[in-house]
Amino acid sequence: MFLALLGVVAVVAGLTHLCLLLLFAATGVSALAQVNVASVLCYVLAALLLRRGWSRSAMFLMGTEIIAHGLLAVAVIGWQSGFHFYIILIIPVVIVNSLLSPGPKAVLGLGVGLLYLAMDWRWRTATPYMDAPRAVLDALYYFNLTATLVILGLLATVYFRLVTNAQRRLSDVARTDPLTQLRNRRYALEAAQLEAARVQRGAGPLAVLLGDIDHFKVINDTHGHEVGDEALKAVAEVLRNGVREVDHVARWGGEEFLVLLPGTDAAEALAVAERLRAGVHAVSVPAAPGWFMGITLGVSVMEPGETFEQALQRADRALYQGKAAGRNRVVLASAPSA
Repeated sequence: MFLALLGVVAVVAGLTHLCLLLLFAATGVSALAQVNVASVLCYVLAALLLRRGWSRSAMFLMGTEIIAHGLLAVAVIGWQSGFHFYIILIIPVVIVNSLLSPGPKAVLGLGVGLLYLAMDWRWRTATPYMDAPRAVLDALYYFNLTATLVILGLLATVYFRLVTNAQRRLSDVARTDPLTQLRNRRYALEAAQLEAARVQRGAGPLAVLLGDIDHFKVINDTHGHEVGDEALKAVAEVLRNGVREVDHVARWGGEEFLVLLPGTDAAEALAVAERLRAGVHAVSVPAAPGWFMGITLGVSVMEPGETFEQALQRADRALYQGKAAGRNRVVLASAPSA
């Protein structure tokens, strides 16, 4: 994440110095225009270093350029030029730097802060080496102030988006089964509560399908756990592809899978469950030739006034009825009042 932020810094800083180069060239300050040529080249090199993975070298190069350029510009044309503002930007970048431990971060942050104070003490009222026209100084001051504020806002925005995306990815990982890439039990419970609340609001029924792979222990014992894992992934693929976008499929635990079908009545749920059962039965596991997969599914339809846990218990009972009746079949649970 921090490396992406460094890449943004390199691009934005390079563009900023390109604008300064054009500004100095237009105002006839050729010496500082030449300095900005070197600065632009520094950020091009830093971007190349980042692409090659040499992040520490790129970071050192960019930090050195910012400090050196700030010191030189302030000494040559004065504090009123506003080039010292860019040095302040180093501090937040150091704070969010994931390449440094807390100790070096504190040292660098403090060092940059002390350097800025020393520059203020030395050059704020000092006479610069070059007597630039007031109009040029005013233009530079407001350009550098504006550029600093824009860069600070841009970096904060980019960092916020990077953090938000990272949190979203972590949340997604926490709700995903690593083997089958289906949603896991945690996600399924959250989704079930949301769907159950819709049922209570009169949004229609919720069908609950609980499936268990038949004789899965035999697969593991006969062919090994790696083959068992392949079987789980194959079943997961059938379930994933056999439902709608609005439906939820999760690995409930072990060889059990949960499917939630919002807005689906008993007849539709039975049709879906039978299609899934047939799809699983057609699966072949290359490492276990001659083995025919099977899955037994219990189906219940949640009614208003019933909790999801009650509907799940009914589906679970129907599942075990199917196991007792010979497996590889679909069984509809009895109504809640029965």
